[in-house]
Amino acid sequence: MGTWIKETDIAIYLMQGGYWISRITKYPSNTNPKEQVVNIGSIKTWFLRDDYPRAMTVSIGTGTPEPQPMPPPPPPPSSSVINAAGVEIIKAFEGLGLSAYPDPGTGGEPWTIGYGHTSAAGPPQVHPGLTITRSEAEAILKRDLAQYEKAVANAVTRPLTGNQFSALVSFTFNVGAANLQSSTLLKKHNAGDAAGAAEEFGRWVYAGGDVMPGLVRRRRAEQALYRSENWRQFL
Repeated sequence: MGTWIKETDIAIYLMQGGYWISRITKYPSNTNPKEQVVNIGSIKTWFLRDDYPRAMTVSIGTGTPEPQPMPPPPPPPSSSVINAAGVEIIKAFEGLGLSAYPDPGTGGEPWTIGYGHTSAAGPPQVHPGLTITRSEAEAILKRDLAQYEKAVANAVTRPLTGNQFSALVSFTFNVGAANLQSSTLLKKHNAGDAAGAAEEFGRWVYAGGDVMPGLVRRRRAEQALYRSENWRQFL
């Protein structure tokens, strides 16, 4: 931490990491147009910092260029691939079926196999009697996830952390892309209200008009992941 002064045109900067983070400004004198009034009020705040400047570098006639301002911080990271935590949540709540099984609610369509794969997600088409291996289930899940990753990436308009993206992919894997797109959850996230978006997960716990305990736990896990909290406690 230090300061920098340029001869003839006083310029004093508070420096950090080779960039200036604050500088003393000046303005024309009301009484003498040849004079400049230096506003030194900011110096007080400089010396109230825990890392207050302890030295001053003076550059006179050296040709040293003026320092550049501190560049703006990078935007929050944005993800387009679900992380391991999101995959674990999906696997835990979908379960693994190596033989096709009917929808528990209808006793028939849609038939499901692997980690919650149905014909609506694409190949393979699921029918009674279909069986697959564990490695095939992993490959099917990978293909299915690519669809939902794309759906989330296309729906969000604000940068996402890896955990937020993965929570939304798990959510969309369960409720579908159309429900994500029309959800208040998405609207709040895109409006910059991450706290409000997190609260919306808890609304998606109904099946056939009844609250499903499994969906309650899944939404809590997704909500916790979205908040980067302990999601494993809900598995």
